[in-house]
Amino acid sequence: MPSIPTDPTPDDYVIARVQDALASELHELDVTVTLTAAGAFLTGTVTTRERCTDIAELVRRELPGVDVHNDVAVASLSEPSPEDAEELR
Repeated sequence: MPSIPTDPTPDDYVIARVQDALASELHELDVTVTLTAAGAFLTGTVTTRERCTDIAELVRRELPGVDVHNDVAVASLSEPSPEDAEELR
């Protein structure tokens, strides 16, 4: 039996609006927004702590009254140390 696509839920529209704001205002495509009864959960990886803060502020502005849980990680862009080098044989 073929699967029948379901209609988007109101949450889908809210998430799409937030993702669009992230893309258009911050040019951020690597952050995922998930809505639950507990609030909005942000996941992904960015390059700076400031970027992480900017993302959370934008989501709070777009979703007033919703608890925002910022689980976005900041990537380490430092050079690996010689001790971290993988030995190939």
